[in-house]
Amino acid sequence: MKIIIGLIILYVIYRALKGSSKTKKPTQSNEVTLRVEVSGPGSYRDSYDRSDKPSGPPADWYPLNSKVRVKGYDIPGGLIYVGTNLSDYDGYQNDACLINPKLPIKPAEPWEAGDEMGYWPYYGHIPAKCRGAYLKWLAGGRIEPETYIGYVFLFFYGLERRLIVDGTNGSVSSQERSEIIDEVQRLLKNYGRNRSFRGYANNLLAMEWALFQNEKPTPSYIDFDDRYCTEPFQLVLAKNVAAGNSIPADMALNWFRLNPNVNLKTPARRCAKEFRNLFARRYYQKFGDGIIVKPNKTRLRIDYRAASPSIRSDSKLKVPDLPDPFILTGPIKKIGTIIDECTQELESYSRFLGRKGSDPKSLAALSLIPKELISQTSGAKIINERLAKICNGGIGFLPVATLYKTIGQKVPPKLLKKDLESLASFVENMGFGIAPDIRYHNMKFSLDGNIAVFPKGHGIDFNPTKEFRTVGTILRLGAMVSQIDQDAAPEEEATLQSLVQDNRELTNIEKESLLAFLHWSMRTPQNAAGLKARLSGVSENQNTAISHILVSVAHADGEIKPEEIKQLEKLYTTLGLNKEQVTGDIHALAAESGPVTVGLKDTDTSFAIPQPARPVGTARGFILNEELIRIRKEETKQVKSVLEDIFADQEDDESDSIPEGAMVSNNPLASLDEAHQNLFNHLVSQESWEREAFQATCKRLGLMVDGAMEVLNEWAFENANAPLIDDGEPIYVDVSLAKEIVDVQQ
Repeated sequence: MKIIIGLIILYVIYRALKGSSKTKKPTQSNEVTLRVEVSGPGSYRDSYDRSDKPSGPPADWYPLNSKVRVKGYDIPGGLIYVGTNLSDYDGYQNDACLINPKLPIKPAEPWEAGDEMGYWPYYGHIPAKCRGAYLKWLAGGRIEPETYIGYVFLFFYGLERRLIVDGTNGSVSSQERSEIIDEVQRLLKNYGRNRSFRGYANNLLAMEWALFQNEKPTPSYIDFDDRYCTEPFQLVLAKNVAAGNSIPADMALNWFRLNPNVNLKTPARRCAKEFRNLFARRYYQKFGDGIIVKPNKTRLRIDYRAASPSIRSDSKLKVPDLPDPFILTGPIKKIGTIIDECTQELESYSRFLGRKGSDPKSLAALSLIPKELISQTSGAKIINERLAKICNGGIGFLPVATLYKTIGQKVPPKLLKKDLESLASFVENMGFGIAPDIRYHNMKFSLDGNIAVFPKGHGIDFNPTKEFRTVGTILRLGAMVSQIDQDAAPEEEATLQSLVQDNRELTNIEKESLLAFLHWSMRTPQNAAGLKARLSGVSENQNTAISHILVSVAHADGEIKPEEIKQLEKLYTTLGLNKEQVTGDIHALAAESGPVTVGLKDTDTSFAIPQPARPVGTARGFILNEELIRIRKEETKQVKSVLEDIFADQEDDESDSIPEGAMVSNNPLASLDEAHQNLFNHLVSQESWEREAFQATCKRLGLMVDGAMEVLNEWAFENANAPLIDDGEPIYVDVSLAKEIVDVQQ
């Protein structure tokens, strides 16, 4: 019988448990859990007596513009808690922000005694002198610019409690929230230079919107670039994805920026404005209106990092149930491809800005900005219009000093190679090209000389062929010959133009560039100095090819005058050719193209060297293209290299030819002591470091944080003319720069 009764009891228990499990179904909530956590250490309250709980009447909250007197200080403006009883989240002690009028004070200024407060101060625990300094700051209207930041935090704790604790309990009106937001923004203007305070304040601004106004558009004062605002941004992203909207460029960039598993590299941070604009252009080019993300199953949960050590509770964020796309990796990879592309394009500009004394408005800097960015500025449009007017649909020709004035730049005291390249790159970004262009024409212009400008320019990916360089050298040789009688004939220029226009080996861009170069060469005295030495090693066949070019240009107008023959002989001598060869070359030209009119000393008398019989249908008149074909087909490959080299400009200063960042030492780390070498080797293992971790490493190595940063940045400047460490929160290390310095020199 006892066994039967026992079985019955077990069955009843089983049925009760089973029924209970069926009734406890998961509730469908339209709320997202908001966890509020303090940023300070969790063990800070262990040293206090838990039996000494706050007691007495509840403390008062003084709203905006209310006044209160504490220890002889008249405090205007309100926005503070005053009293003896304002429990923190677990009720064992008063909130850190509470001003207890019973506690003693010592008079002090707001900038004094800050080092006695501790990192997470409580008004009830700080020394009396600190309380006096804090009350003095409050009584002064909270505006003293030199106030120790700990006192600002004490006041901020109260604003934080009012919004996060009282606000979520429904005790704060929208008007009061607006007043608190205005006060936080005012504090940011006065004390936002402190990185920690700026982060917490921005986070509170964003969280207030997330808690109470998330149905409204995101306010302009919220800075989602700040990592402190990661949690509120997750809400913005979740709402966008849940609505089925495409991700706009600024949201995509912030998604990547705030993701804890990836980091923006130095160019993206140092050139933030340019990077953002370039990213937006490339992002929309690739993804149209933006990528569309399918809602995931994981639900959104937002964590709030409170500055106050007294806030820790669970609240409910009353927004519709949302997915949590922030954790997805697929979209981050897509965005990352655009990030990497833009980072690479801004690398040179970033390096330039990182140098000491660099001017972001200088021609050297502007020439490094991607064309699609600089061409859209209002200043660029003005410059573009000026250049278009100069060219007037063709080739413009103007003094070099005028070109600098046209683009709004000062004329440099001396033209080094980097100055020539910067000018060419900048004009290229405006949609025009210059000639000569040191990058392609192997020529320099002088400060007191002229320069040619032509529409469209060379383009971003211009890569000149050997044919381009060969023809360019021939054009300069031709210009040199045409200037023998100091009166370049139009026929001579037309002949050289046909050399370019009729050449099927040249691209259209190459032709436009060479025609502009020819325009400049024909109107600028060409110097043959130094060519003799460069031609001393050429072969007989090469000599013949070059001499044929010279004579052909001299005869372009159909006549070779006596003074031209004399000057040709001088030119032959200058170039290291046999001047007696001039007559023979004229005869060779006659054999190719027909009678050559050669003037005698008596200007009224001339004779024609007879032309050998020419098959019917053969074109009359020698053209340079035939000679070029001969060079290409019959002469040795060295002809082209000779033609490319004979005008190579070797006038640059020795300092101009030294590569950037070049060093003599094979061990760049040798200039650092052991501690800083160890710090360097540790830091380059990753691109970002939390400040606490950086401080711990420096402490272990016996180094001061600020001093260590300065030493390593000075070392980087000496080796690569750019900083290694970017101080902030977190601290960034230019790993690619570090590897470049070490790899290049070891």
